[in-house]
Amino acid sequence: MATLVGLLALDNILLLGLLGLPPLLVGALALAAPAALAFLICAAVPGEIEVGTPTVLVCLLVAAFLLILGGEGRLFYATADWQVRDAVLADMGNHRWPFDYWLDGKSQMLRAPVGMYLVPALLGGASQAGRDWALLAHNSLAFALIFAIGSALFPSRRARLIALVTFVMFSGLDMVGSIIHQRVVGWADWDHIERWAGAYQYSAHITQMFWVPQHCLAGWTLALAYMLWRKGIVPIGLFGAMLPLVAIWSPLAVMGALPFALYAAVVVLRTRGWGWLDVLLCATAMLLAIPALLYLSADAASVGSGVRPPTVVYGLFILLEVLPFLVPLLRDRAGAGDRATILIAGACLFLMPLWGIGLSNDFQMRASIMPLALVAIAFVQWGNERTYWPGKAWFIVVVALGAVTGTAEAARALRLGPSPVPRCSLAGAWDRQTGFVVPHASYFAARAAFAIRIDPAERVPATQPARCWDRAWPVVKNVAMERLDRQ
Repeated sequence: MATLVGLLALDNILLLGLLGLPPLLVGALALAAPAALAFLICAAVPGEIEVGTPTVLVCLLVAAFLLILGGEGRLFYATADWQVRDAVLADMGNHRWPFDYWLDGKSQMLRAPVGMYLVPALLGGASQAGRDWALLAHNSLAFALIFAIGSALFPSRRARLIALVTFVMFSGLDMVGSIIHQRVVGWADWDHIERWAGAYQYSAHITQMFWVPQHCLAGWTLALAYMLWRKGIVPIGLFGAMLPLVAIWSPLAVMGALPFALYAAVVVLRTRGWGWLDVLLCATAMLLAIPALLYLSADAASVGSGVRPPTVVYGLFILLEVLPFLVPLLRDRAGAGDRATILIAGACLFLMPLWGIGLSNDFQMRASIMPLALVAIAFVQWGNERTYWPGKAWFIVVVALGAVTGTAEAARALRLGPSPVPRCSLAGAWDRQTGFVVPHASYFAARAAFAIRIDPAERVPATQPARCWDRAWPVVKNVAMERLDRQ
């Protein structure tokens, strides 16, 4: 746990280097601050539950296998979202910090959740292979720690194995939704079956690891810290410290955690379930995260947000993506001790599709990561406790149907070739990406919008290669987009 928190603290410190603070100062803070926070974790967490080395090694192998299958290391197919991510990592490795871009007639800075890229960019530097393998090693370690620490939630080796497999393959009933879509309109997107509901999507866990590992790691870390607190394994200070630390990985995941943070605050204040060490832990984490929070808020209002009224598909979406898990959990009287968490998660999953940030549905997909993870953990525990066949059968059927989504993602990775090596900067790749192109405000902000003065050491060249990749990027045919184009 201290190692995981130390890694997250290190990302927040390294951001200071990206913003232009002197390297010696950043280096000194990078040595001292994560170590201090890790020491506080060791002092605050009782340490009554130990995770064995074999468990850690198995979790490391599972995490590395899934990330490699998702395209990290450039051995298998990577989704179109990696066209932008590769460019971000390349810019951070190829250019001196801080650097800027000349876009839309003004100096603009990279303003994005860069937590996943900071360590790999420093370790890999200007070497493409170095960055690729540093990213894989970094993310494998982080996910392995999450899986290993999560094993503390389950009492036996058998329960832990079932939990790991079920959690990794967890998904809504996208196969059923795609079949219905095929029957009603005559076609379905079987390459990425989660598109069946149009503007609505709660991503499968494998989809999250393949497409958005940075958001995934942030949401799962918050869910893990919360559940460990609810089980009485760790103090509330751990969850409170995680909230600001993971913002540099995914502010959207933090937004999805706020209802649970509010509930936790009410509980600990009512029961006096906190101590001064919890306060010190939260205050230290917040102090380290303030630069990241200011960085992420620079000109963030330009992205836009607002209410999105439900469509006819919304009811079917909730029926297939939420209720198969939520109903048995709420009907289970034995799990009433954590009923509040399930109710909060259910309310979040009902409401999140009705709000949007920017042009796409990223808010509902990323803010839902923590509540979905909590539902998945609770559903695994519910399934492990079933002693009668109707309950076991429901658990097996729902998990098996949901696993089709992750299996389809893995099959696509095996069918298509590895992703090509990037040649363009982020600005150059932005309008050439084969996926959905959004305004520059999603990843850039005017230099004048930042809270501190930033003097770029280097400008990313405006001249770009004629081809942004050394060969054609494997593209999955999007049936929905093609039909919209023809219309």
